[in-house]
Parts: sequence; C-alpha cells; structure tokens
Amino acid sequence: MKIGYFDMFSGVSGDMILAALLDCGVPKSVIEDTVTALGLEGVEIKMRKETSHAIATVKVDVEYDRNKQNHHRSLSSIRKMIETGALEPEVSRLAIEIFTRLGKAEAEVHGVDLEKIHFHEVGAVDSIVDIVGAAAGIVHLGIENWYSSPFRVGSGFVEFSHGRLPVPVPATALLIRGYPVERTAVEKEMTTPTGAAIVSTLVPRENFNPTATLAFGSIGYGLGTQVFEDRPNVLRIMVGEQSEEACPSTIVMECNIDDMNPQYYEHLMELLFAAGAHDVFLIPVHMKKNRPGVLLQVLTDRKNLDALSRLVLTETTSIGLRYFGVDRVTLARREETVETPWGKFRVKVVTLPDGTRRARAEFDDLRRAAADNGIPLPEMARRLESFLDKRAV
Repeated sequence: MKIGYFDMFSGVSGDMILAALLDCGVPKSVIEDTVTALGLEGVEIKMRKETSHAIATVKVDVEYDRNKQNHHRSLSSIRKMIETGALEPEVSRLAIEIFTRLGKAEAEVHGVDLEKIHFHEVGAVDSIVDIVGAAAGIVHLGIENWYSSPFRVGSGFVEFSHGRLPVPVPATALLIRGYPVERTAVEKEMTTPTGAAIVSTLVPRENFNPTATLAFGSIGYGLGTQVFEDRPNVLRIMVGEQSEEACPSTIVMECNIDDMNPQYYEHLMELLFAAGAHDVFLIPVHMKKNRPGVLLQVLTDRKNLDALSRLVLTETTSIGLRYFGVDRVTLARREETVETPWGKFRVKVVTLPDGTRRARAEFDDLRRAAADNGIPLPEMARRLESFLDKRAV
C-alpha cells in the first residue's frame, strides 16, 4: 500500500503542501493543467529551489492580477468551478471534500449557514490553486493512506480581513479540534486554515503519530512564506510503502462498564456488528468499590475506529475507551450455500495449513433445519457434518 506522511515540525499551509508534493516528484505540468481546467485566466505557477537552514526546499508562488480576481467567493461558486472544470473525478471529489470541511469551520465561526459562507483569504485564487493543486498532486502520486505528526501551532495574534485574530485563528482551531496538537512559543501563524483543512481531511485521527514501521522512498520539502529564527519554516512530506505486516489493520477497542442496564448490551452488540465489528466480547470483571462490571471488547478493522467508537460512547455509559493494534494469523476462507436433503445451508469453508478443508454450517441454518425436519439438533449436526465430509466441500 502506498502511504504518505505529513511531518509538520514547523506547521502546515496550503502552499507548503503543494511545494512538498512537487518536491516529491509531482510534475509541475499536473498543477498547471489543473489551473487551466479550472478556467482561471492569467494565473501562473512559479516554482523555484531555495535553501532554508541548510535544507534544499521547493518554494511555490501563485501569481495573478489581484485586481481582476474576486477574492470573496461562496462555497457554492467554488464547488461549481471545480465540478464544471475538466478535472479527474477523484481530484474533484477530494477538492470539494476539503473545501466543504473548510466551509463548515468558517460557517461555525461566523454563525451562518454553510451555503451562505463567503471565503475571504481562502477564496483567493492562490488558496484555490493550493487546495485543488494539492488534490491533483495526491491523486497523481497514488497515495492510498495518510499519516501525520501532530499539528503544531504558534501563539500571539495575526491580522486578517476580519481583524486581529488569536493564533490559531478560530477556523484553524475548529479544523484541528480532536486531533493531537502541540503549541509553541512562536508568535506567528504556523498552521493555516487551508493547511489544516487538507491534512485533517486526508489523515484519520488514528493515523496521527503512528508507531508502525513505515518504509519511505521519496521525501519532499515545501518552504513556507514566513521566516522563523529558530527553525526552518518547512513542511516535509514522505512517500513510501506500507505492508500489512508493518501496521496491523485489526484493532481491539475496549472499555470497562459498571453502571449500565444489562438489557442494553444486546442492542449495542447488534449495532456494533452492523457497523463492521468482527466480534464483540462481554467479559465479567470486578471493578473499584467492589462493583461487578463488564469489560466490553470489540474486534474490528482500523478503518472502523471512528464509527465504532462513536457507537460505544453514545450507546453505553462509558466516558472513554482504549484501542490497540493486534496481529492475526488466519486461515483462507470462503462462504457458499450448499443444497442438502434437509434444505439449503450457508457454509463457511476454511483451508488448513496442510491443504485440507473444513466446513461448518451457520448455526441458525442448522437450528432451522432441525426444527423443519423434526430431527434433534445434535443428530442434525452429525448428519450434516457427515454429508459435508462426503461432499468434500
């Protein structure tokens, strides 16, 4: 699997992401073709090599006549520009997703409806190019999964079209809410709304500060506009490969519960299975204050973490949960429907290490067949097992 990693040791902005992607090998023509497809006239992409704190980086500038371009665009107008442009479908989808996330943050900050929000700084041509160009670069590289270091923010105040705002500015604060954040003493804006919107759209919460081993190939350095005295104002993007063995795709979520009505567990388990849980366990435990409780464990794929954790935290009385990756050794398996003298059965067939196969019918089908045929359940199971063995499923 091809992966990317945002190393945000000096924060992140849209132009830094675009520059780092170009330094990772995205051809400049990909970004220029994107600008042409958007119908933005008189826009030129300037790309140059520059050194910062002895690090060779790429700096990108978007040049255009600011007197001819409207800097205040609504989300709907930007969406229409993207949808009517001759862009690849995946580029359009990703760009619209980023702008929508950014628009929701701006709408919440200003207390207006999403469709009524008008972008100011991020509605300018250079910000549009940063976001749509970044989407085009990401699609070009074929990155399937993203990881990231924590967001890094500065302090103090910054001047915006809305006036003097605290750092991080309100929109950025909303965009990075719930994500790992490190605050610094740098009295400048280190993470911009555009940069925060792109990274938070691409990187799942569980992929921040990963402990997995990631094998990197290309590395790109994107230079920002500001100058920091104590560090290079650079974003590093690393692109490489991740094997299934490097980062377990299966996780265990768990929490301890000692104050919930036991009748609720059946409802909870049904919801968890429907949302992608492989298995759910209720383990009796003895908790503090001599209370009997339940250890709830959920086995699932890492991609389901957000959805299942929301279920646990809303459908139980737990106020938190733990999760950790696990490795599994599994047998090759398949499912099929088998016709028998007693009716149809859904059967799971597994292949053992020596190449032999083992078949087991779904218990609900087994119980139904026993009742329909007037055969005791143990005898029904014996007959079906014998039938499957002879049939060599």
